[in-house]
Amino acid sequence: MSETDNPLKLLITEHAEAFVTWLLGRPVRQVRVLNVEFPAQRAQSDLLFEVIDAEGNLIYLHIELQGRRSQEPMPLRTLDYQTRITRRDIGVPAHNKPRLHSVVLYVGDGAGRGDDGRYEILGLDDTITLRWQYQPIRLWEMDADALFAFDNPALLALIGQTRLKQPKVTLPQALAAIRRVEDTQQKDRLLTALLSLLRNEEVTQMVEKMLELSEELLLDSPYLRKMRRIGWEQGLEEGREQGLEQGLEQGLEQGLEQGRKAGLQEGRIGALREAVLDGIARRFNPSLTDYRAVEQALTASLSYATLRRVYDALFDAADFAAFRTLLDEIVQE
Repeated sequence: MSETDNPLKLLITEHAEAFVTWLLGRPVRQVRVLNVEFPAQRAQSDLLFEVIDAEGNLIYLHIELQGRRSQEPMPLRTLDYQTRITRRDIGVPAHNKPRLHSVVLYVGDGAGRGDDGRYEILGLDDTITLRWQYQPIRLWEMDADALFAFDNPALLALIGQTRLKQPKVTLPQALAAIRRVEDTQQKDRLLTALLSLLRNEEVTQMVEKMLELSEELLLDSPYLRKMRRIGWEQGLEEGREQGLEQGLEQGLEQGLEQGRKAGLQEGRIGALREAVLDGIARRFNPSLTDYRAVEQALTASLSYATLRRVYDALFDAADFAAFRTLLDEIVQE
C-alpha cells in the first residue's frame, strides 16, 4: 500500500499534534517523533510518538498503516512492535511506568474487516497467559462528516479515504476549511495531501474542477515530488531486503550480489520514472486526472529501455495529447 502509505505518513508526521490528539482522545502538551527502527532483526514500525498529555502522563503512541493485504497478520505484527517498544523504551511493567497505545489505520475498502484489535493466549487452566490489544480504525467505514467534528483542517486531508455520502457538499466544505489556514506553505501541503489520498477517480475529477488556478500548480509542488521520491526509495529498500532474504535461502554471498544488482537497477528505473513525471508536469502542466493516469501507466513493470523511450517522447511531442499517444504506443509494444 505504499501509494497511500507514504503521503499518509508524511501527513501524520507533519501534523503530529492534531493526529495524536485525535487518536488518543485527549489534549496533549507535547509530542515528539521517535525512531521507528529496532536494531534486532531489521524491524521497523510505521510511526511512533512520545506524548505528554494534559495531565502529565507519558504515553508512547504506536501507529501502523495497513491496506487490504499484509505480509504478516496484523495481530502478530502489532504484538511484535509492542514488545520491542516495551523492551527499548518502557522496561519492566510497573504502576508508574509510561503508557503504550497502539492504533492501526486501515485504508482501502475491506481492509481490517472483522479485526476488533483484542487478542489473548490461554494457559493450561484456561487463565490468560498473554493478552494484547490495539485500536483498529477503518477509514473506509468512517463517515466523512465525522472529520469536521474535530475542527482541525489537518484531519480533513483524510477525507478521500472515508465514506463520502454527499461528495458535492462535503468536498467543497473540506477545501474551504483548508483554504482558511493562514500559513501558505502549510495550506499547500494539506491540499497536496488531500489530492494524494483521493482513492476514487470520480471524486478526483470533482476535486480537480474545484481547484483554483494557483492550487492546480501544486501538481508539481516539491511536497508532491517528495512523496513520489519517498515511494521510490521505499520500493528500492524493499527490493534490497528481498535480495537479502533470498540470499539467506540460496547462499548469503549470492543473495547480497543479487540484492545489490537489483537495487542498482531499480534505482536507475526509479530515477528515470521520477524524471519523466517531473518533465510532464513542467512541460505540459496537465490536469490532475491526466497526470494521475500517466503516473499509473508508469507504475507498470516497465524496463529501463522502455522508460528511456518515454522520456525521449517528452521532447518529441508537441503537446500533452501527442505525448499520451506516444506513451500508449510505447507501453503497448
